[in-house]
Amino acid sequence: MSERIIRIPETEDSPEIILDGDNYVLKISGPSFPEDAFGMFQPIMRWIDVIKETAMKLTCEFDFSILSSASNKLLFEVLLKLEDMYQNGKDVAIFWYHDDYDEDMQEEGESFAQAVHVPFKFIAK
Repeated sequence: MSERIIRIPETEDSPEIILDGDNYVLKISGPSFPEDAFGMFQPIMRWIDVIKETAMKLTCEFDFSILSSASNKLLFEVLLKLEDMYQNGKDVAIFWYHDDYDEDMQEEGESFAQAVHVPFKFIAK
């Protein structure tokens, strides 16, 4: 595995996080209700700050099974960073996955999509 790829494994209360600096992909999947949400999101925010200068495109895949209010707030901060990249001419795409029956998670993504100016694609699974 490249040292430009950071993988943080999923736990009982936190998602798997993949920060792929080779292919400019950010993936977060699983439950997100960690005790220290700020600590969990810090590596993501630092990584975006580092790659935003060199990345011409960034693909983001979000596939949450649950999202706590603290995680929600910090994910919004991540989305604001992505919006900044997008407004500075970078090709940023967000894929929001949700279970076909999970209307709450779909609506959560739709709320984010309305709040930031970055292209969202919703994928029911």
